[in-house]
This record gives sequence, structure tokens and C-alpha cells, in this order.
Amino acid sequence: MRDAPGIANAAELPEEYAWLDGGQRYVVCAFYTPNYLPQISSLKASAEALGLNHYFKRYEARSGWEANTRIKAEFVAHALETLPDHDVAYLDADAIIRQPLELFETATADVTMLFDHRRRRKLNVLRIAAGTLLVRNTAGGRVFAKSWAAAAANARPLELDEDLIYRIFPTLEGVTLAVLPKYYSKLVDAAGSDAVVEHFQASRGQFKWRRALRQTRQIATIVGGITLAALLWWLSRHITIGWR
Repeated sequence: MRDAPGIANAAELPEEYAWLDGGQRYVVCAFYTPNYLPQISSLKASAEALGLNHYFKRYEARSGWEANTRIKAEFVAHALETLPDHDVAYLDADAIIRQPLELFETATADVTMLFDHRRRRKLNVLRIAAGTLLVRNTAGGRVFAKSWAAAAANARPLELDEDLIYRIFPTLEGVTLAVLPKYYSKLVDAAGSDAVVEHFQASRGQFKWRRALRQTRQIATIVGGITLAALLWWLSRHITIGWR
């Protein structure tokens, strides 16, 4: 890892870049693929403006957007090992820090993440969002990160980083969790103006196999329904069934 606080242009960033003179107990950490260089540049500028420790690492893109999201688990485990004296305040590369991350200085749980409540088919669902994530450099935090990274190494092709967190919950006995306030993970087009961390959702413009397959299934269902309806109509017009 190279500690290089004097770099002015993000295009000059080495593969690993760290600045650790901010004095915080945490480090703002993010990974990025080469196509996210403009986004990581903006995140870097926001961390510098607030004088926050930060660490960025570049990875080559993998087999698709879904696989790229799973780098997150590998990276968080790597960051905890690389920065043994600090907690890892993970942010997606397309985030901007708007205000000081005061919560991360006082957090006591091993892992702090966003749980977004949804109502689906009369069921209450808690959806995990890991765009902003604090993993403390504690025994529990390291258990979480290692379990997550191990799940990523054995993931199915279309699984996302957040899918894997659900999967590892049975391995997290004794790990303490806290709920992240929504304003630490505000989407750019969501209501409200009090963001501490704002996410710009750059992935919305990328091709996603999961979305493509879901749309294909939906189209197939609609076409199948229309075909069946047409067949039943034709049968009703051309076949007479007699009853005795």
C-alpha cells in the first residue's frame, strides 16, 4: 500500500492509495474498477475536504456487474487486514461525503448497516443495503468480513454482495449489529436534504444480467399467456365437444 497524500489528479492514483493523517479511528474505504475513476475522484475529493482518513484500491472488472459487486466482500476483509489499527467505513465508489461521519467515531457494534423496511405480499421485509457500511476492527467485525468474503468466493454467478450477507447470518453468532440511519446512505434522487453520505447510483446505467433475465421471464410469461388465450379461443371456435 502506498501512502501518497500529495496526488492531485485521480488519474494518477496507484493501485492502492491511502491517506491516514485525519486522526479518526476509522478509514473511509472504497474499491473501484477502472470505469469508476471519475466517481472515485469525487469521493476522494469529498474525503479530503473533510480531512478524513481514506483508502482506495483498484480492481480489474470481472465477468459482469453482479460479479463486480462481490468484490466488496473481498475488499472489506482486505481493508481490515491492511488497516489493523482502524475501523473500515466502507462506501460505494459513487458516493459523496456531505458531512462529518460522527456516528462512526462512537459506534460500538461490530457492524453497522442499513436495514430498509419493505411491505411485500402482506409480509414485513428488512432489505439490507450495503452501500455504506461500518465494520469495526474487532473480533466480531473480522468474523463478519471473513464469512462474507468466503461466501463471495463460492457465490453463484448472479448473486450480489448483499445476497451473501443474508446467507452468512447463521455464521454470525455473537457478532453485534447496529442499524445505520438512512441519511448515512441517501440515494441521490430520494427525498430529503440532510444527507451525510449521498449515493449517485452509477450502476443504473450498467447492463445487469439479473434484470435482463427477470425481464425475459416476464416477457415469456406474457407471451405464454397470450398464446394460451389464443389457443383456447381457436379451440372454442373450431371444436365442438358433445356431452351424453
